[in-house]
Amino acid sequence: MNRFVLASAAGVLAAAASQSLAQVNVALGKTVSVVSDQVDGGTLSSLTDGAFLPRFNDWQTNTVFWTEIDTTLEIDLGGTYDIFAAIVQADDNDGYRIDYHDPISDTWALLWDVPNYDAFGFGMQTRPNPDNDSELAILDTPRSTDRVRIYATGGDGFYSLSEVQLYQRVPAPGAMGLAALGVCTLARRRR
Repeated sequence: MNRFVLASAAGVLAAAASQSLAQVNVALGKTVSVVSDQVDGGTLSSLTDGAFLPRFNDWQTNTVFWTEIDTTLEIDLGGTYDIFAAIVQADDNDGYRIDYHDPISDTWALLWDVPNYDAFGFGMQTRPNPDNDSELAILDTPRSTDRVRIYATGGDGFYSLSEVQLYQRVPAPGAMGLAALGVCTLARRRR
């Protein structure tokens, strides 16, 4: 193969890779634990089950709730992922924060300041968009992490979560196969 074919093949592979990335919720089904204090309500596993409650759902119905500001929950991702976006469904009139663990430096840092959504009504509200449970809050830069912590940062003293989703981009199924087919076609044409 000459340089033209190799350059074309590289271009096809790069185009296929950039245009066929899937967004995967890497928190789905992962283990949730309480790091400090205690919580009430639903099971901790409901926070990573992939299901959103109806908008305006009562903060104590089918949710995990607490009243102490220093209560912290942790999601163990079971591996290291490059998180580029998140979605949280939580009580409307409280702010929350997600911190990520950097496995290399063994430190914690801000992943996302989840805003107080008091102006959007009452009860459970999805962030970033209460009207669209699939809209992602895109981070300024992806963060490599093996676990995250979420806790309340303020509000009315009655805090509640129903869903936490964390997203990584991965090659879509079949993307590399299509790219390889394109490379073979280019090589055949060149001959």
